[in-house]
Amino acid sequence: MIEGLEYIGSFAVQSGQAIVGDPGFLEDWETNEGEEWNLEGKDGEYSFQGASATTLENAGTMELGANQAVAFPTGYGDGLYPVWAKFDDKGRVTEIVIEFVGDEG
Repeated sequence: MIEGLEYIGSFAVQSGQAIVGDPGFLEDWETNEGEEWNLEGKDGEYSFQGASATTLENAGTMELGANQAVAFPTGYGDGLYPVWAKFDDKGRVTEIVIEFVGDEG
């Protein structure tokens, strides 16, 4: 348990990376289905190959598209990770934590 946060579920990862974005932009998402795998020049593109290029090549800003999402590598790569939330007094989510690497101590 993370102090002050409530466990709300798990986050499954199958590509060693994750993105966070507004689902309202999903219609713009490029799956790259049927394209040859090529990450060259795709850093920051709002697509699967763009997310892959971004997480492999950047240690800083990991924005995709026109601020449509952020991409980042996950702790141990593929796996199932716990998700925690903090709520205000009206029940609105104020913070989300995806615990990619837990307390190893």
